[in-house]
Amino acid sequence: MRALIVLDERWNSALTDLGIKVGLSLSCSVVFAVLKGKPAHRRLEGKGYPLYFIKDPRKGLPFKAFISLKRAIEEFNPDVVVTIRGDELLFSSLLKSSFGYSLYRIHGSQRGIKDSFLNRFIHSKFVDGVIVSSKKLINPVIGGIRKLIIPGLVDTEEFYPDYEGGKRFREEVGAEGKKLIGVVGRLDPVKGHSLFLKAISKLNRKDYLAVIVGQEENTSLGELKELAGKLGVLDFVKFLPERRKDVRAIMTACDLAVVPSVGSEVILRVPLEFMACGTPVVSTNVGALGEVITPPFGLSVPPFPEALAEAINSFLDKNLNELGQIAREVAVEKYSLKANASLIDRFICCRL
Repeated sequence: MRALIVLDERWNSALTDLGIKVGLSLSCSVVFAVLKGKPAHRRLEGKGYPLYFIKDPRKGLPFKAFISLKRAIEEFNPDVVVTIRGDELLFSSLLKSSFGYSLYRIHGSQRGIKDSFLNRFIHSKFVDGVIVSSKKLINPVIGGIRKLIIPGLVDTEEFYPDYEGGKRFREEVGAEGKKLIGVVGRLDPVKGHSLFLKAISKLNRKDYLAVIVGQEENTSLGELKELAGKLGVLDFVKFLPERRKDVRAIMTACDLAVVPSVGSEVILRVPLEFMACGTPVVSTNVGALGEVITPPFGLSVPPFPEALAEAINSFLDKNLNELGQIAREVAVEKYSLKANASLIDRFICCRL
């Protein structure tokens, strides 16, 4: 059996990440169709998987993108094609009858699944199955189609407790004798850093230190520091606005992870990585977070400062080491690549 995974996003999104991991989970011969020089290409280059370069359907004439995908399909002759975006799903649908493959779509956009006549027609006529990242995405477009719900996948051989690295990081940020709270993610309004700062300003305790790790994107470091100063928590927060290579150590070092997102999070990465590193998680309940971050190892709450502060405060008084062990077990047993590989393989291959 041969599977072609089509990854045509321009950025290293959670959807691209899930598409790569779905491909890596298959036991058959797998090739990836990618945009040259973009994140999917850079992540897969040198990993031993054949790559086909396709044109970006959102740049220039869509016809060129269609032809480039057609050539990849002609050369590889796949039994299965898996897509992550609408453009390539449309192209693959148009080519399906000529090449006779099964067609799958991974849905994980924060915009949801567009309920249009064309989308309903494509899914009902051509799509053999869908992988969706959240129950919230299920609508009439995919209602009658075979589906598999995967909120995210984590490589637990890459993310695991790194106690020595964690100890070094705690020394670096001066967390001795403190409960270390970690927020990891790009500085962007959707990631809720402002919400987090407002929440910790309501904690009424001084036994913690928070670290915010992530590169500036649509939120500036200056804005967050100014807000922290106004809220009176600047002395309780360390900002690390650079790309770090020791993410596993950082996640292990934290006693508690907080994911304060106010949007997105339809596909989960960071929460699962924290869990795999043995760290309990408090989050908002946007996207798929409420479906994954549950007691006893975690808690998801509405995206309001008071609710988040109450959740953080309650967890700081718990046995966080014990809850972290549970978080790791859940990550390994429910969300790891190893735990889901056979499930994904059976789902995609069972039609053949």
